[in-house]
Amino acid sequence: MRASLLALLLAPGLSAAQDGDYFARVDLDGDGRVSRHEFLERMSFAFRQMDANGNDVLEPHEQHLPDAGTLTLAQHHERFGAQFQRQDADGDGYLSRTELLAPPRR
Repeated sequence: MRASLLALLLAPGLSAAQDGDYFARVDLDGDGRVSRHEFLERMSFAFRQMDANGNDVLEPHEQHLPDAGTLTLAQHHERFGAQFQRQDADGDGYLSRTELLAPPRR
């Protein structure tokens, strides 16, 4: 179930990759690297769209998934923060184009 939610939350990123330069869309300040803040901003786009009442909590009825539990923005950021760390292969605190576009590490 959480994998389905993750796929739904990543969908905007996947469509952006198909529509143009996904890296440029995530690199908000255009400095050629993606900070943790920029990464979390992009990965939270769908969360914010789904959070109808703006309380930073996805309630079951906002998730469009059967039997979904609640998910807070803090939990979402924690999960994607961990993903950022895994993607940051050289450990410099930023994602290069190669690191961002590489398949997620587990």
